[in-house]
Parts: sequence; structure tokens; C-alpha cells
Amino acid sequence: MILKFFDWCRANSPWSVHFCSGCCSLEMLALKGPRFDWERYGFLTVPSPRQADFLVITGLVSKKILPALLRVYQQMPEPRYVIGLGACAGGGGPYWDSDFVAVDVSQYVPFDVFVAGCPPSPEAILEGLLTLKEIILKDKENLAKKSKNKMESMRY
Repeated sequence: MILKFFDWCRANSPWSVHFCSGCCSLEMLALKGPRFDWERYGFLTVPSPRQADFLVITGLVSKKILPALLRVYQQMPEPRYVIGLGACAGGGGPYWDSDFVAVDVSQYVPFDVFVAGCPPSPEAILEGLLTLKEIILKDKENLAKKSKNKMESMRY
């Protein structure tokens, strides 16, 4: 019974850390603004990954910045969740053929929720965040524990 209460508390006030590296972060700003007001839904941005419940990856991730992303991900406490936004985070976007782009970030940091678009609209991002709240509330095992990823093979 007490664990259900903790799940309810975590689901209704999730804290995020925002790893912005592209134009999708502008849509996140619109989501935080007065029109959509994501704090009304219980979401809050914290500056440190050590207090965050989920990580928001917006936009392009280069191979040079990938070790910093993995460090932020590893500093988050368990259970940790990840939301990927936009075509760049999912498949490299228009830069998929570049040698300097980590084409599929989900190979390194598994996404629990992915919001498609270039950039995705604030409504779509809000729908993805509400889906994440359902995942937390049902206490589903997150993808970080289920899937194998390349994070352990990275040196940084």
C-alpha cells in the first residue's frame, strides 16, 4: 500500500533535467509558458540530474557531446526515465549521414517515450509527458533495465 502511494507521488510531481541541443528545446519553452503551463500538470525542471526523475533529450546529439549526456544519465537516481524529442534525437534528423552525429541516441540511452516531429508541437510533447506519468503510475519497469545499450562500452 505504501509503495502505491510513493508511485502516485512520483507520477504526479515528476522532476526533469533538460539536455537541450537543438531546436526542439524551443518547443519545450513554449510548453513551459502560460499557454500550456506544464507546472499545472505537476512537472518541474531542476538544474541537477541528481534530483531528476526523467531526462528530456531535445535535438541533435553529436559524438563529442555524447559522453556528457551519458554522465548526466548516470547521475540520475533510479528509477530514471528518458523522453526523446524530435527526429534528430531518434534518427539523426537531416544530419543522419554526418560522421559527427550520434545517429540513434536510443542505442546509448534508452527512450521510455519518444515524441516524433521536427520539431514536435507542444501539444505532442505534453501528450508524451502524460504518457510518461502513466508509465510511472503503473510502476512499469523502465527500458533502462530491460534493454541492452552501448552505454557500458563507452569510454569517457
